[in-house]
Amino acid sequence: MMMYDIIIVGAGISGTSFAKKISKYAKTLIIEKEQSIHINTNIFPAHNNPYIDDIILKNQNIFPKDHIKTNYLGKEINGIIDSEEFGKPLGKIVHTEVLIDTLIKKFQDNGGTINFDERVKLINRSENKIEVLTSKNTYYCKLLVLSTGSNDFELQKSIGFNLPDTFSGIFTNIYANDDIITNNFDFEYIFHLNPQISTNGPFYFNIGKGRISLGFLGNSNESKEELKIKLEKILQNYNPIKPYLEKLKWNKSSYITCKVSKHPINTFSQDRIVVLGEAAGLVTSFFYEGILPGLLSADLAVNTIKPILNNDHNFSEVNLNKYDLQINKILLKNYYKNGLACEYLFYNSNHKIMNTIWDTYTKLINENKRLRKEICEAYWLDDIATYDLDRDKWAGEQLFKQLPTISKISLGPKFLKALLKF
Repeated sequence: MMMYDIIIVGAGISGTSFAKKISKYAKTLIIEKEQSIHINTNIFPAHNNPYIDDIILKNQNIFPKDHIKTNYLGKEINGIIDSEEFGKPLGKIVHTEVLIDTLIKKFQDNGGTINFDERVKLINRSENKIEVLTSKNTYYCKLLVLSTGSNDFELQKSIGFNLPDTFSGIFTNIYANDDIITNNFDFEYIFHLNPQISTNGPFYFNIGKGRISLGFLGNSNESKEELKIKLEKILQNYNPIKPYLEKLKWNKSSYITCKVSKHPINTFSQDRIVVLGEAAGLVTSFFYEGILPGLLSADLAVNTIKPILNNDHNFSEVNLNKYDLQINKILLKNYYKNGLACEYLFYNSNHKIMNTIWDTYTKLINENKRLRKEICEAYWLDDIATYDLDRDKWAGEQLFKQLPTISKISLGPKFLKALLKF
């Protein structure tokens, strides 16, 4: 019988971060359905640092450059955040698959086992253990951790968990000489809203070393083929990004379509089962970034589970509920509300409203030093639990003041509802 203390399904950022930490105290297995980890480049704000050890954080293969500048790209005016104005970087740029691979190696150094190219087909739960049937083997464990990301909810559905909202996304990697990248980009991150691209999410660039990840979060009803056609049209014809693509070449065959979680489920644990990260819908609302909630949920799960390992392995729903309570207290009842308000305010099927709000916001960033500093401080935050929602209320009030007079009249109720989400 292949028996483990803990089995983790999924080798994304939340699963591997959790595995690296918990494997010091428990016999642990990761099961990953893919043959390898997808290449991707992301921003890594300084508020993620508490969840990564210093040795990893200083590894330039993982974090090849500082994140100094963000461009909130507008059609006419770009809102530029240059952190040098306030004395320190916003964070790092991360080559995400290298980070995950490093976490896996540290997990293995702790005695952990990982099996790639193996799909979980069925989960059977009894009073004392969980049976995990895969495409290759049968395993048993005392605790099952689901970290399957946004693309595979069949397992959690089969055992009674709710499913997060999802919508479509697409991205690609472009590789180029660093001299070309440096010449084209004087910032590390572009965030852009255009309702003709999507009314549900941004178009973005993440600028790494020798490579760029770019893509957009589309509308929920778009097919994979429609997303690919749209991305190709954007790269070929969309004027606001043409200067950044000079001398760059991309490969249509490398377009990766995916699902992106949008809103959290209502329960994150059951008897002997915990759900982490994007599988639980834990992404930052509005930006839909999964790294911070993935690392945070993994850390909170370890803090919950470690004491239970020393107390007869009683992984009951009652004992695991501390994890749910901490997710709600630290993430959802505070930090997450900012994104919910922005999501409600900025994303709109009315193209004119969406353009008006976004264009006003990019202009406000350029003109208002306090707003630029508030954005920087959100990147730098040492403790997510202390996030100050008052800064977001203030930003919303400043944005409303800058709207054209006729827009203030029509959008007043919308801004009021957004403020009520805090």
